[in-house]
Amino acid sequence: MKENILLFVTDRLAVRRLIQDDAELLYKYSREESHKELPNDIFDSIEDAESRLDLAISNYRIEHLPVYFGVVKKEGNILIGVLSFKRRPDYNVQINISIAEEYQSKGYGTELVKAAVEFAKEHFGIDAVYACPRSTNVAARSTLDKAGFMLLEEKETDWFGSEQPVCVYQI
Repeated sequence: MKENILLFVTDRLAVRRLIQDDAELLYKYSREESHKELPNDIFDSIEDAESRLDLAISNYRIEHLPVYFGVVKKEGNILIGVLSFKRRPDYNVQINISIAEEYQSKGYGTELVKAAVEFAKEHFGIDAVYACPRSTNVAARSTLDKAGFMLLEEKETDWFGSEQPVCVYQI
């Protein structure tokens, strides 16, 4: 298969497989304040990013979830974030997105989420897509609302080692 396969495009974005050349930008973005929301997505070094990219890239061959993709701003062909799909216990799929701070609040997140939902439903053959941000993540919740998600519940759950309030959204 082609290493840099394109999954889908929107008006301003392209979603493609991650490649090793993405490691430096992913490391840089992972150090931004807004990305501390997901401690597992913070890289200690460029080498750490490269190592974890190896695993992400190997999952493309077997279509093993979770799977991660690069979000590219078409104008300038710049990697601006990551989209991931994760299998839930009920066999539906949960999406997560991360957009670099300099590209936030420009509508990219909403544009990405809308297209990712359609892709997930078609590609994975599912009826429902979920997203589960922390209750305090106002930006994520706003993006999900704009993309048409419905809030199902707010509950306390384990969030990387501590109990945190999380919102469960579905579309």
